[in-house]
Formats: sequence, structure tokens, C-alpha cells
Amino acid sequence: MNRGQRFAFLAIAVVIAVVAIVVLADSSEDDSGDQTSATATPTATETAAPTEAEPGEETPTATPTPTPRPQPPLLAAGRVRELEFTEGDRIRFRVRSDVDEEIHVHCYDITRDVPAGRTITVSFEATITGICEVEFHGSGEPIGELRVEPG
Repeated sequence: MNRGQRFAFLAIAVVIAVVAIVVLADSSEDDSGDQTSATATPTATETAAPTEAEPGEETPTATPTPTPRPQPPLLAAGRVRELEFTEGDRIRFRVRSDVDEEIHVHCYDITRDVPAGRTITVSFEATITGICEVEFHGSGEPIGELRVEPG
């Protein structure tokens, strides 16, 4: 999913949230203007029963709106971020650096280049339990502490 699609899904979610708030706020107001009646009398309304489709006719189906997946945690210089996973999970995190750097995930012996001013995503399966350091390899600065609990 590219950035434009993510932005479109976010915009749709915001529009849906705003419409829901307006509808709920509007339905809670009493527009009758009659302050003497404290209770409303329910009235019966007829509801149409769903009809079966004719043979050869397709019935419309609702298309579920995909829920955008939250961004993985961001690791950067100046702070050691704690990441917790369970064995068997998919470990995902992002790394950003102001200078060309290389990250190193100890225990897993994973390295990735991080171009200056860019954010990369690192993803791998949690197969080793324990506590592992994530550091900028060039400067030796720790940026993350990866904890993997037994599954």
C-alpha cells in the first residue's frame, strides 16, 4: 500500500468519524420545542423485510473498509526505545537517522543501511528469546532494546 492510498484511507476514516459525531450530536437534541412533555410516545413503523434475489440476480454485498495498520515504532538517535514481542511474532520497527548510518540488531545479527534523512522499516520473525540491543553500528549509539518473551 503506497503513501497515497494510506492518506486516502485516513481521510475516509476522518470523514466517517465527523459524520458519526454530527449524526449522534444531532439525534441527542430535542427539536420538538415542547418543554412540557417529558416522555416520548413510541410509534410503530413498518419495516420492509429483506427480499430474496431473483434467480440470476446478484445480491449486493457490503465491502468492508480496511482498517489502516498502525505504524511500527520509530527508533532514532537520542533515545533508547523498548520493544516487546513474543516468540513467533513478526518484529517490525522503523529507524531514522540524520546521517548515513547502519543499524545492528544484536542476537539476530541483522544489519541494515539507513540513508541520511530517510526512514527504513526493519521486519523479521522473533525466533530468539531474551533481550537484544539495537544500535547505530557506526557511532555505537544504542537506539533500542528488543525483548522477546517465550511463546
